[in-house]
Amino acid sequence: MSNLQYSWEFNDKKNRWQLWYIIAISVVIWSTIWWFFTKQYWFSFIILLIWWLYYFNENNSQDIVKVELSDIWMKINWVFYDYSSIDSYSIVFKWETPLLLRVNLNKKWLRFIDVKINRWNISDIKNVLSNFIEETEKSELSFSEKLINLLKL
Repeated sequence: MSNLQYSWEFNDKKNRWQLWYIIAISVVIWSTIWWFFTKQYWFSFIILLIWWLYYFNENNSQDIVKVELSDIWMKINWVFYDYSSIDSYSIVFKWETPLLLRVNLNKKWLRFIDVKINRWNISDIKNVLSNFIEETEKSELSFSEKLINLLKL
Protein backbone atom coordinates (compact mmCIF):
# COMPACT_ATOMS: atom_id res chain seq x y z
CA MET A 1 0.00 0.00 0.00
CA SER A 2 1.32 3.42 -0.86
CA ASN A 3 1.16 6.56 1.23
CA LEU A 4 -0.20 9.72 -0.29
CA GLN A 5 2.46 12.41 0.15
CA TYR A 6 0.94 15.44 -1.55
CA SER A 7 -1.96 16.37 -3.85
CA TRP A 8 -3.32 19.42 -5.61
CA GLU A 9 -5.92 20.41 -8.17
CA PHE A 10 -5.88 22.99 -10.91
CA ASN A 11 -8.33 24.36 -13.44
CA ASP A 12 -7.35 23.40 -17.00
CA LYS A 13 -10.22 25.16 -18.73
CA LYS A 14 -9.16 27.63 -21.39
CA ASN A 15 -10.88 31.00 -21.03
CA ARG A 16 -11.51 32.19 -24.55
CA TRP A 17 -13.65 35.01 -25.77
CA GLN A 18 -16.31 34.70 -28.48
CA LEU A 19 -14.15 36.49 -31.05
CA TRP A 20 -11.52 33.72 -30.70
CA TYR A 21 -14.06 31.11 -31.78
CA ILE A 22 -15.32 33.29 -34.66
CA ILE A 23 -11.77 33.77 -35.96
CA ALA A 24 -10.89 30.07 -35.58
CA ILE A 25 -14.02 28.86 -37.39
CA SER A 26 -13.51 31.46 -40.13
CA VAL A 27 -9.93 30.30 -40.71
CA VAL A 28 -11.02 26.65 -40.90
CA ILE A 29 -13.90 27.36 -43.29
CA TRP A 30 -11.97 29.70 -45.60
CA SER A 31 -8.88 27.49 -45.77
CA THR A 32 -11.05 24.47 -46.51
CA ILE A 33 -12.91 26.32 -49.26
CA TRP A 34 -9.66 27.68 -50.73
CA TRP A 35 -7.98 24.28 -50.86
CA PHE A 36 -11.11 22.70 -52.25
CA PHE A 37 -11.34 25.23 -55.10
CA THR A 38 -7.63 24.88 -55.87
CA LYS A 39 -8.20 21.10 -56.06
CA GLN A 40 -6.05 20.34 -53.04
CA TYR A 41 -8.59 18.04 -51.48
CA TRP A 42 -6.16 16.41 -49.05
CA PHE A 43 -5.41 19.75 -47.39
CA SER A 44 -9.13 20.35 -46.94
CA PHE A 45 -9.51 16.91 -45.43
CA ILE A 46 -6.50 17.41 -43.13
CA ILE A 47 -7.76 20.81 -41.90
CA LEU A 48 -11.19 19.37 -41.14
CA LEU A 49 -9.64 16.36 -39.41
CA ILE A 50 -7.40 18.54 -37.23
CA TRP A 51 -10.33 20.80 -36.34
CA TRP A 52 -12.49 17.79 -35.46
CA LEU A 53 -9.75 16.25 -33.26
CA TYR A 54 -9.16 19.56 -31.49
CA TYR A 55 -12.88 20.11 -30.92
CA PHE A 56 -13.36 16.52 -29.71
CA ASN A 57 -10.42 16.81 -27.32
CA GLU A 58 -11.53 20.15 -25.89
CA ASN A 59 -15.11 19.02 -25.28
CA ASN A 60 -14.13 15.70 -23.69
CA SER A 61 -11.37 16.86 -21.37
CA GLN A 62 -11.98 17.58 -17.73
CA ASP A 63 -11.87 21.15 -16.44
CA ILE A 64 -10.40 20.26 -13.05
CA VAL A 65 -7.25 18.12 -13.00
CA LYS A 66 -6.26 16.36 -9.78
CA VAL A 67 -2.63 15.39 -9.22
CA GLU A 68 -1.51 13.06 -6.44
CA LEU A 69 2.02 12.14 -5.39
CA SER A 70 2.64 9.03 -3.36
CA ASP A 71 5.78 7.18 -2.36
CA ILE A 72 5.63 4.87 -5.44
CA TRP A 73 3.53 6.65 -8.09
CA MET A 74 2.26 9.89 -9.50
CA LYS A 75 -1.41 10.05 -10.44
CA ILE A 76 -2.85 12.60 -12.86
CA ASN A 77 -6.64 12.33 -12.83
CA TRP A 78 -7.10 8.59 -13.26
CA VAL A 79 -3.73 7.69 -14.87
CA PHE A 80 -0.95 6.26 -12.70
CA TYR A 81 2.75 6.74 -13.49
CA ASP A 82 5.20 4.60 -11.55
CA TYR A 83 8.31 6.46 -10.51
CA SER A 84 10.28 3.79 -12.38
CA SER A 85 8.64 4.99 -15.62
CA ILE A 86 9.67 8.59 -14.91
CA ASP A 87 13.17 9.63 -15.88
CA SER A 88 13.31 13.08 -14.28
CA TYR A 89 11.37 16.23 -13.63
CA SER A 90 11.96 19.94 -14.00
CA ILE A 91 10.19 23.15 -13.17
CA VAL A 92 9.30 25.32 -16.16
CA PHE A 93 9.38 29.03 -15.49
CA LYS A 94 7.76 31.95 -17.25
CA TRP A 95 9.53 35.19 -16.31
CA GLU A 96 10.89 33.74 -13.06
CA THR A 97 7.46 32.48 -12.02
CA PRO A 98 6.97 28.70 -11.78
CA LEU A 99 4.41 27.66 -14.36
CA LEU A 100 4.67 23.92 -15.03
CA LEU A 101 5.99 20.73 -13.57
CA ARG A 102 7.49 18.90 -16.56
CA VAL A 103 7.71 15.16 -15.93
CA ASN A 104 10.07 13.42 -18.37
CA LEU A 105 8.94 9.87 -19.04
CA ASN A 106 10.84 6.78 -20.19
CA LYS A 107 8.27 6.12 -22.90
CA LYS A 108 8.87 6.22 -26.63
CA TRP A 109 5.78 8.14 -27.76
CA LEU A 110 4.87 10.21 -24.74
CA ARG A 111 8.11 11.97 -23.79
CA PHE A 112 6.87 14.36 -21.14
CA ILE A 113 3.79 15.56 -19.27
CA ASP A 114 3.26 19.15 -18.21
CA VAL A 115 1.28 19.78 -15.04
CA LYS A 116 0.36 23.27 -13.86
CA ILE A 117 1.80 24.42 -10.57
CA ASN A 118 1.99 27.71 -8.73
CA ARG A 119 4.58 29.36 -6.53
CA TRP A 120 2.81 28.27 -3.33
CA ASN A 121 3.08 24.54 -3.87
CA ILE A 122 6.46 24.32 -5.61
CA SER A 123 8.47 23.62 -2.45
CA ASP A 124 6.12 20.84 -1.33
CA ILE A 125 6.25 19.20 -4.75
CA LYS A 126 10.05 19.38 -4.85
CA ASN A 127 10.30 17.91 -1.35
CA VAL A 128 8.25 14.88 -2.33
CA LEU A 129 9.64 14.28 -5.81
CA SER A 130 13.29 14.79 -4.89
CA ASN A 131 13.11 11.61 -2.78
CA PHE A 132 12.16 9.48 -5.78
CA ILE A 133 13.13 11.21 -9.02
CA GLU A 134 16.10 13.23 -10.22
CA GLU A 135 15.48 16.91 -10.80
CA THR A 136 16.97 18.50 -13.90
CA GLU A 137 17.74 22.18 -14.14
CA LYS A 138 14.94 24.66 -14.50
CA SER A 139 13.75 25.26 -18.04
CA GLU A 140 11.94 27.98 -19.92
CA LEU A 141 9.01 27.74 -22.29
CA SER A 142 10.04 27.13 -25.89
CA PHE A 143 8.94 29.48 -28.66
CA SER A 144 6.19 27.09 -29.78
CA GLU A 145 4.90 26.72 -26.22
CA LYS A 146 4.83 30.50 -25.81
CA LEU A 147 2.94 30.78 -29.09
CA ILE A 148 0.42 28.12 -28.00
CA ASN A 149 -0.15 29.99 -24.72
CA LEU A 150 -0.52 33.29 -26.53
CA LEU A 151 -3.09 31.87 -28.97
CA LYS A 152 -4.85 29.97 -26.16
CA LEU A 153 -4.72 26.65 -28.00
